[in-house]
Amino acid sequence: MPPIALARTPTSTFPEPANDCTVRSSPLRILLAEDNEAMRRLVGFVLRSDGHELTEARDGAELLEALAASIKDGARAQLDAIISEHTLPGLDGLAVLAGLRARGLATPFVLITADVIVQQRARRLGAVVLDQPFDTRAIRAAVTEASAGPPTIG
Repeated sequence: MPPIALARTPTSTFPEPANDCTVRSSPLRILLAEDNEAMRRLVGFVLRSDGHELTEARDGAELLEALAASIKDGARAQLDAIISEHTLPGLDGLAVLAGLRARGLATPFVLITADVIVQQRARRLGAVVLDQPFDTRAIRAAVTEASAGPPTIG
């Protein structure tokens, strides 16, 4: 796997936007749930660099709060995508994904995990899986894939 390209300024630890990645022309509203602060900052930086609007959650409880706040009058979530680490404290990302699907919500979902069994379950629920470790191109590709259309469930 190629290393993460670092920004040219010596004080920055974040990658520059890649010119060879497909970036959606209209910004997405994304809910990012990641308990590791460094990883949340990195993924957030990449997505904000691409023009997306982010809401961040540090654990399962914050993810549920942000998700509830995005649902207006019982309608579908006002989000274009959810990106969630599987092993969030309090409530894991797979449980959130399963709960959304059980309620008939097809919000595009990217699940971050290295666990092969969890990856299979997530794919059956229509999620795009971002395998760990990953680089900035993989983040962008997962968001592009997830937001391309309704998920295939089953």
